[in-house]
Amino acid sequence: MTSKIKIQNLTKYYGKQRGIENLNLEIYSGEIFGFLGPNGAGKTTTIRCMMNILLPNMGEIWINGGKITRRNPKIREKIGYIAEAGVLPETYTTNDFLNYVESMRSTPSPRRDELIKRFSLPVKKKIGELSKGNKQKVSIVAAFMHDPDVLILDEPTSGLDPLLQQETYDLILDAKSRGKTIFFSSHNLAEVQRICDRVGIVRDGHLISVLDIESLNKEVSRILEVTLRNPNKQELQKFGDNLLEIEENRARILVPQSDSIEKYLEILIPMKPEEIVFPPASLEDYFLQFYRQQEEGAI
Repeated sequence: MTSKIKIQNLTKYYGKQRGIENLNLEIYSGEIFGFLGPNGAGKTTTIRCMMNILLPNMGEIWINGGKITRRNPKIREKIGYIAEAGVLPETYTTNDFLNYVESMRSTPSPRRDELIKRFSLPVKKKIGELSKGNKQKVSIVAAFMHDPDVLILDEPTSGLDPLLQQETYDLILDAKSRGKTIFFSSHNLAEVQRICDRVGIVRDGHLISVLDIESLNKEVSRILEVTLRNPNKQELQKFGDNLLEIEENRARILVPQSDSIEKYLEILIPMKPEEIVFPPASLEDYFLQFYRQQEEGAI
């Protein structure tokens, strides 16, 4: 596999406040890599260092084989970038802004007209007159129109309705199918699980886990949700720490992959369950379990 993004020992502080610390990561050609974490975890700091908007205190970043430095701006020509809650020039028309973005590159943008049509982008309106969703569409077209080798996307579907979210997923998956590399930061766990190949989880400025999405069902505990006709709290306590929640006649129980569901049902069946829901493992389950384990000192 060809490495397209390589980050070594990336560290950025804002005075005494930590942004990201000692981040090491490698992302490969044709991969969609999800980057997850709560607000303030260090996601946007990492991306701004990747785009050379921020200078790190320590560490190095390579994209497309070139080292990201102030003296090497050409590297950015082959990167597509969507900023979180991107601030666009509101006095520009959409066309003016796209012209400006195109002027910063040495070659024309081959997909500009196609994407304007695909996203029904109003090109003659001033950006300040556009809805939040249309502003996000401007950012998407600007990022993809030059058909970059690497895409760095910070919350790319923010403000989009479900149909436009799907259109954006299709655009990203098409880029992957053509060998592009996508770094995808999001708060939406479901969309990350849906389109990403791997995911990294950051917390308090540190990368705490990298997970292969294909192996999710093998590694992540599942959540058993049951509605009981005759709940017996004393019997439910047999689940110990795996009993996540009891609310009236409903219970949520953690089932590790190593456990058989039958032993859980043996306790639940005498309580005459009205409904049992046992969905496949999800990234959200993993995310919550991982943080729960950390808070309890298990990791």
